[in-house]
Amino acid sequence: MNSLFAAIAESLKFETAMLLLVIAGLLVLAKIVSDLRAEVRGLRNAPDQENKPLPSPPPVRAVAPSDIPADVFTAIASAVYCTLGDNHRIVSVSPAESLMWSREGRRSIFRSHTFR
Repeated sequence: MNSLFAAIAESLKFETAMLLLVIAGLLVLAKIVSDLRAEVRGLRNAPDQENKPLPSPPPVRAVAPSDIPADVFTAIASAVYCTLGDNHRIVSVSPAESLMWSREGRRSIFRSHTFR
């Protein structure tokens, strides 16, 4: 009879511990959902920033190399400004000397296909 009570008590301890664990998980989940709701409300109440124009990149001071068109050089300078910011500068721009990038792309496409 004692072993029966011990087994029931052990079972209740395990069930109680698991119940507390589930309740703690639900409380954490409720806190996360509450924080996300507050964040969404804050975004909805924020001033409309969609209509603001993006800052224009600073003028390109460097002279484009003669073998690269000026519009390509301007596009490269704009991409550098948009991704890295205005405290970076382009040191040099030169055309690719080989077709290794295209070969590697082709190789990865062919590698993804299965042969029958």
